[in-house]
Amino acid sequence: MATCAGLLFVACGRGSNGSNSESGVAGQPAASVSSRSFAPPAKAKPLSERSPTRLISLPSSAYAASIAMDDDAVYLMTSNAAYRLVTGEPAHGIRLELGIGAVLTKSEFVFWSNGAIWSAPKQGGVTRELGKFAHQPQYFVSSGDALAWVDQTDDGLYSIQTLNGRQPRVLTTSTGEIRALDMIGDAVYFVQRPADDSWRIGVVRIDRSAAEYGPTHNGGAPSQLVGSDGLYYYDLDKSRIALLSLDLRREEVQLEDLVCSPMHVSNRIYCGCVEGLFDVTKGTHQPGMLAHDRPGTITSVSSNDNAVAWVVDLGPNQLAVDLLLSSPVDGSP
Repeated sequence: MATCAGLLFVACGRGSNGSNSESGVAGQPAASVSSRSFAPPAKAKPLSERSPTRLISLPSSAYAASIAMDDDAVYLMTSNAAYRLVTGEPAHGIRLELGIGAVLTKSEFVFWSNGAIWSAPKQGGVTRELGKFAHQPQYFVSSGDALAWVDQTDDGLYSIQTLNGRQPRVLTTSTGEIRALDMIGDAVYFVQRPADDSWRIGVVRIDRSAAEYGPTHNGGAPSQLVGSDGLYYYDLDKSRIALLSLDLRREEVQLEDLVCSPMHVSNRIYCGCVEGLFDVTKGTHQPGMLAHDRPGTITSVSSNDNAVAWVVDLGPNQLAVDLLLSSPVDGSP
């Protein structure tokens, strides 16, 4: 069982071969790691004029990994470890059986293992059980330290759940597929497919019992909902980025004729596609190429106001994480 402390180790850095050495002891808090914020130079070049920094390469599947960011670091989550990545420092890893669908909250990694939901401090430390849950969730989402997850039972019933103390609490259920969760404050937004050829975006709040829904659409359903000022999604059928208001009533097209999957939104919209990584400014809705002619397919993107990072598939069981720091003086929000 995952009852011991996460083991902190120094992992491979830029251009390394994946070797590591352990420095933690089971059952004891792992050593603390240094904190250094993403701080671009005072006169940094615009994003489009800089080359990405490779933070780590690993012998692990890019399609089973995800990333998240805070003000200080990039966090890579694989099936059996979490890595804290900062430019110019060795990559610090925590041995955790994260499985699939783990999430980073404000202070901890949250994951499912052995019939329970667990948390582990993102700086390394003792893993603790948050509550029993017999069935493995599809994946978790978080906002601050709050969390929720989507689950599908053996007979096909979908649900969105959260923890009330140590007990799981069902927020909403659906016989149609639930996917693409995004959590903003106490609200969990999601895409529901009432039928195979239709979809709609819904919201359920932790302190309320009934889900609310926006208009029903036909065609392919979005695979992601992202953002905090609104719900951004990529409309595959119409090849456009759309923004839906948080009350689900107003929708605005941000950009057309640009593939944007995977995507992430902070002060810019970031789009992965076959050609590389693009950003789209919210004010002008103009796209710009950030990274191109680099081997590998982008599988996951995360960003904040100071940086953008992404996971690259370099081949069977081989991934890398790249980073670009934003410019504080480039004039675009």
